[in-house]
Amino acid sequence: MTKTLNLVAIDCGNSSCRAVLGRFDGSWIAIESVLREENRMIRVGDVFYWDILNIFHNVKRGIAEAAKRAGDIDAIGICTWGVDFALFDAGGGMLANPLSYRNEIGAAQLEAVSGERRRALYEMTGIVCDRINSVYMLQGMRRVMPGVVDCARRLLMVSDILNYFLTGIMANEPSELSTTQLLSARDRQISAEACADLDVDNGLFGYIPEHGSNIGFLLSSVRDELGLANDVPVISVPSHDTAAAVLAVPAGNERFAFVSSGTWSLIGVELEEPVINDAAYRAGLTNEVGAFNRITLLRNHAGLYIIQRLREEYEREFGVGADWDVLLGLAKAYEGEPPIFPVNHGDFFNPTHMAATIWRHLRERFPEQGPEPDWTAILAAYHHSMARSYAEVVKGIEEASGETIERLHIVGGGVKNVLLNQLAANYTGLQVMIGSPDSTSFGNLAAQVKYFEPSLGIRDLRDIVARSIVSETFDPQ
Repeated sequence: MTKTLNLVAIDCGNSSCRAVLGRFDGSWIAIESVLREENRMIRVGDVFYWDILNIFHNVKRGIAEAAKRAGDIDAIGICTWGVDFALFDAGGGMLANPLSYRNEIGAAQLEAVSGERRRALYEMTGIVCDRINSVYMLQGMRRVMPGVVDCARRLLMVSDILNYFLTGIMANEPSELSTTQLLSARDRQISAEACADLDVDNGLFGYIPEHGSNIGFLLSSVRDELGLANDVPVISVPSHDTAAAVLAVPAGNERFAFVSSGTWSLIGVELEEPVINDAAYRAGLTNEVGAFNRITLLRNHAGLYIIQRLREEYEREFGVGADWDVLLGLAKAYEGEPPIFPVNHGDFFNPTHMAATIWRHLRERFPEQGPEPDWTAILAAYHHSMARSYAEVVKGIEEASGETIERLHIVGGGVKNVLLNQLAANYTGLQVMIGSPDSTSFGNLAAQVKYFEPSLGIRDLRDIVARSIVSETFDPQ
């Protein structure tokens, strides 16, 4: 390759929306963050929404800033979180802002699904029934927003919405689509059987693009608004941020497990085909579509959301700013055997007071704890409970898949938590290799490189990422 490619990766998560400029010289990718804006749920009455129009505004700002710094843009890719979506009418108009998965609307629907039916749905799709899966929100909307659902003719996930706003093309990217629980992990197509069982019109879904292909070019109106002279392709990247982060795991030939550590921790392995058996079902393992048609057999696990909430509450209680070093220092200051609590319990999904909820659990399990919350105990319990739960999930993956895990890779924003990294090594007994906190962006950019270099395979793309980052290892102690 003689020309350096200027690529834009949009990485929009639950807490922030980022635009990253990646420059690929044929060997490695240099990245530069060009925009970062806060992203938050917006509460209207008792319902939480995402402000997708403001997100789109920031996406355009990020592209414009990248073009300003690079001179020109060769391609764009978009990654977001999974499960959330918007509905569109026959004319292509968005009917309502996307609802947040942290609403209780979907949970109420799932409660009515029997255990036998849940197991049957797992067999159809390879996806575990979960309160956050898109299909239960869609069903719940029939009850709380019947007019919106009645007018719906297409469903687009959050990344699909942004791609549509940029290009005018409606496409359903597969890694996002698999978080609906309506995509079959076996053939990577919408399951007519699951749609019939859950009373969903499969006509809501359309074209499923391959990763590394061109969804479409920027609309002329967008190009003119941003002052771009050339046609810029928007590439189908693994749009679920987990799938993109896993693509950026700097692994060699070893059999590895991964933790994509962010608001959620996604713990799993990458496989050629899904594992749909009793052991996987008992372990709560789901088969999501990953990068380039791979399967990520994973557990959707509690993540940084808990400690993010703890940080906010600590700062409010003491009236001081608390960076992550302060919180880790408090966790390390706890003396004795740290208490353990079930981090994946529904009580920690979105409580009014996170610290008080954890303390209640600790007191129920360890009555010797005093009546007033002890922040050192809470923070030590969080870190040890997370790491021990990681180890339990990895063991379940080995049993279900028949694979022996040789190394654990942690990627994503959570790699900065060095205490959790070391505890993960201690509890799993595996060497832990730390990837980039920008793994989602690197995976996004690597998939864009594939568009320009079609002969590259996943191992080649991972080698590019490995050359582009600095890794660190933690050995069990």
